[in-house]
Amino acid sequence: MLWLFITLTLQKSAKMALEFAPYVVFGVLLGEGLRYTPATRWLEHGCRRSPPVAILISSVFGAASPLCTYGTIPVVLHLVRGGVPLAPLGAFLATSSLINPQLFSITWGGLGPRLAIAELVSVLGFGLVLGAVLQVVPERYSVQPLLRERPERELRGPREFTWRGFGRSSFRTLQFVGFYVLLGIILGAAVEVVVPGRWLLWVFGANSWVQVLVAAILGLPLYACGGGAIPLLGYLIREGMVPGAALAFLIAGPATRVTPLMALATLMRPRVIFIYVLGLLTYSVAIGFLYTLL
Repeated sequence: MLWLFITLTLQKSAKMALEFAPYVVFGVLLGEGLRYTPATRWLEHGCRRSPPVAILISSVFGAASPLCTYGTIPVVLHLVRGGVPLAPLGAFLATSSLINPQLFSITWGGLGPRLAIAELVSVLGFGLVLGAVLQVVPERYSVQPLLRERPERELRGPREFTWRGFGRSSFRTLQFVGFYVLLGIILGAAVEVVVPGRWLLWVFGANSWVQVLVAAILGLPLYACGGGAIPLLGYLIREGMVPGAALAFLIAGPATRVTPLMALATLMRPRVIFIYVLGLLTYSVAIGFLYTLL
């Protein structure tokens, strides 16, 4: 019995891995290539213009940023200490935590272009909403007070491109992303072999509205890695889960992990972080409901 389980799981895993591999590699190469562009300098210039334009530009650059949270937070701290307003920087950090080129590429391949585009649009929308809220809230209530004490020099331009550096960085990123994607593929295959689809669907509820709400709530504690979540979500959708529930899970999960929340805590006061989590949960449910209606 155990041997049969292992065999079926490996067969399904191998098939899914072959389907995902081109999208993972493409996403990694695209993300690494963006590191060598002047995107960071453009972001700084955009933040210093009119607030609406700055928030929009920051949201777009955050979604396009190839850096993980550990990579984006030093840039954001640099800008805050340089006097850049919090509203565009908060939008940048939120969207960069929710999506990146690698995750968009994996979602496109695993869940289809429609859901991938919906996720991207939803993330940009959340960045705009968060930026607008931070724009009207006085920074003395939201920003950590020590961050405004020491100005810094302007950001450096893009680093020099070398094929060796590009290859090394791409390989490291591929190792990191590939590990979580492979882990998610194996988990999804194992669940597909062991657990009947009707059991999982029962967890999410028969009603599509309940599915969206439960998926958004489960995204807070259960989300581990975007690439790793895609295979399991793909299986649940094939078994009948509404795509709106998957979208709610993808929106609520990434930015509520410990890493991005700790990153935000370096910029914002704890009460703002708490309100941010509640707002993100509400937004993800609303987006999931809207997507279900479309």
